[in-house]
Amino acid sequence: MNDFKHVPKYPVQTLGKALDILNYIKDNPSSEGISLTEISSALNIGKSGVHRLLDTLMAYDFVEKINGISPAYRLGWGLFNAGNAVPKQHTLNGANYVPVIEKLCNTFLETANLGILNNYEAIIICKMEPARMLRTNTQVGEREPIYATALGKLFMSDFSDKEIENYFSRTTLMKLASNTITDREELMAALEKIRRHGYAVDNEEFVDGMTCLAMPIMDFTGHTVAGISVSGPTKRMTKEKIAEISPVLKQACLGISEFLGYTK
Repeated sequence: MNDFKHVPKYPVQTLGKALDILNYIKDNPSSEGISLTEISSALNIGKSGVHRLLDTLMAYDFVEKINGISPAYRLGWGLFNAGNAVPKQHTLNGANYVPVIEKLCNTFLETANLGILNNYEAIIICKMEPARMLRTNTQVGEREPIYATALGKLFMSDFSDKEIENYFSRTTLMKLASNTITDREELMAALEKIRRHGYAVDNEEFVDGMTCLAMPIMDFTGHTVAGISVSGPTKRMTKEKIAEISPVLKQACLGISEFLGYTK
């Protein structure tokens, strides 16, 4: 998440207290609810004030009251319904990834791509190339085998065991370039390495002479929904350059992931 928190210029104290109450109930979940007295004590708000705020929140179904010997409160379904609208307003779109791809391309003078998974293939949906003679030959809309590309292996590393089995049942690991992995066990070991390190490398596995570094974009569920890669001729994509690209690419992917609701 962002390292800073927005500080309102014109804070509304009553609204702030109501949100503090919602957050307290959220952070102390109980099917039996939380008493007014506990909320008042924990937040240092007078009982009468807490009661009025809870009464208002109940009107919007953000909080519901549990009647008993001592009334208690828990979050209401109105809050759930409001929260469900958030992912619909935070989707992967050009406004949040095109500037990122452009910056990566201009910073490192190598090709930057953004790809998604579709029907067990990686599809390039955004690509920026530097004004250099030696560039990659991928095109927007191109479908690439996931076992032989950095972006594709990112997606595979997020597969469930069932998805892995489904993939291998329909795919033949063919030799596409000098270093294409065609052994299932070797590929599985490579996927485990990706899970540990959080990035994938295609070292002349898809196209001879080309090396690619890719990192994932994750959503609020923690699953990989897209990936960004930086690729170029192997003679330029040295270990030193990959080490230079890595932290910048990681931050770029994290920024988009946070927009999609991902938290560490």
